Amino acid sequence: MPAARIELIASDIEKLPPFARVCLRVPDFKVPLDLAQIECARDDFDLDARRELAERLLPHAENSHVAVLDAIRTLEHPRACAVVTGQQPGLLGGPLYSLYKALHAVRLARSLSQAHERPVVAIFWNHADDHDIAEAHHAWLLNENLDLQRLGLAGLSSGKQPLSRIVFDEEKHRLGALRAALEQSLGREPNVEAELQRFVPRHGESFAQAFTRALNSLLGHLGLIVLEPDWIREPMSRALAGLLSAPVGESLARGEANLRALGFTPTIESASAALLFRVDERGRQPLRLGGDGYRYDGEEGSRRADELAAEIVLSPREWSPGALLRPIVQDLCLPSVAYVGGWGELSYLAQLGPLRKAAGAPLTAAVPRWSCTLVDPQTADAAEQLDVTLGAVIAARGVSQTTEEAPPPPVIAELREIAERAAKELNSKKEALAELDRGIAVNLGRTGAQIRSLVDKLCEKAERVHANRSGRSKRLVRRVTNTLAPRGELQERVLCLPPVTARFGTAWIDEVFEAMGPLQSGHLLVKLGDEPAATQPDDTPEDDSE
Repeated sequence: MPAARIELIASDIEKLPPFARVCLRVPDFKVPLDLAQIECARDDFDLDARRELAERLLPHAENSHVAVLDAIRTLEHPRACAVVTGQQPGLLGGPLYSLYKALHAVRLARSLSQAHERPVVAIFWNHADDHDIAEAHHAWLLNENLDLQRLGLAGLSSGKQPLSRIVFDEEKHRLGALRAALEQSLGREPNVEAELQRFVPRHGESFAQAFTRALNSLLGHLGLIVLEPDWIREPMSRALAGLLSAPVGESLARGEANLRALGFTPTIESASAALLFRVDERGRQPLRLGGDGYRYDGEEGSRRADELAAEIVLSPREWSPGALLRPIVQDLCLPSVAYVGGWGELSYLAQLGPLRKAAGAPLTAAVPRWSCTLVDPQTADAAEQLDVTLGAVIAARGVSQTTEEAPPPPVIAELREIAERAAKELNSKKEALAELDRGIAVNLGRTGAQIRSLVDKLCEKAERVHANRSGRSKRLVRRVTNTLAPRGELQERVLCLPPVTARFGTAWIDEVFEAMGPLQSGHLLVKLGDEPAATQPDDTPEDDSE
């Protein structure tokens, strides 16, 4: 029995950005429509470079799946190429789209290998040089009340240290508390212990290492190579120093002008962007275009490109490229022929064509990645009860909350009016009945009050039933919205993987991999678990704290 039922849903679900409409018209930028448009050759990447790359990667793959070791050794082959993707490391594996990027890269690599009859491997570049700890030090999941819950690490600030230099400490970062919070959130799912072992950071490992370990354990069997920049720091710095000999500022400006001519505003303004960083005890210090070449923030002077290149060659482990230069440095260090990324990434890759040509760097193909939404049986059932389609919820980024405002049914007020009239009519007969027997008349008055009281209790019970139903509708809305479109975004951009693998295991990941086409980019709806036998109301009681 398959672990997932996978459907391709409408192409407009993702609300494609404006860049998607102009990407095919950008000069010196290639978004391939078929495999033949990807030139699967890197003759400029010589045997010495291949051998050095493999030798640097192999020591870090000693505990990896044999498929990873084979992929690394394949890089030494003179005709081998690579499909590259990457992402900043995140807590508990980061948002779901990191997984989808990696899967798509492997799928494209295998398809290229078959189509061009040459070895092609997939490489995931762990962006461990990044220092945006505020973005990386937390993860989102749904708690038992179906509200979004943020799990974070203690003892981390928004400093400038690269994520590769942040080493986890059991006490300082309260790793035990993180593990306990995640374990509580996962409840009694069948694979809890395995997923805690996979995703929770360990004492003594870096942010980058925790992310690498999780990806290796999930996708090592597919031969995905996860690479940390520190492993190839010297070749990276050589490439960066060489890149500075090109007219960087002029070339980037031309690339931005090309985009503006198509009516698209460049994603990153090179005139103000940090093009490279020097790492010291204070963290990453950015250098930007200015003066005779490049200058640090707040610096009056500057240094020429050749002076800066000499500094980089002398101290290679102290330097890293910024977001605009990294893709080119990456392609100079790896036998890349294609990059798999989201539309936001591709939009700034499109700025780099003129600089690639000026620097003699390859014109790597840019491939929009697949997008996915995971659906558990309870969410599918809740959407059915609300009479909404899963695709419509994803497209609208949530479900309307109008069900919360439904007034009580009129019959409740009508019953109270009937009871009130009955009590008054009975009381109106007390005097006449007293002429017959005063005691009976007193009982008649009590009977009217009792009727009013009994009906009022019935009405209160009916009001509670109505409130429960309204609350249930509210809960259904919360389940569907927070699962499929948390925080008004695509699920893959917010939620993390551990709750899914703890409940459903990992077999579905291979099925998603098989469903991905090498170049198509669409939205996959992945239904996990068994379909409910029948629609049952979600009558879990509301949390009184709401």
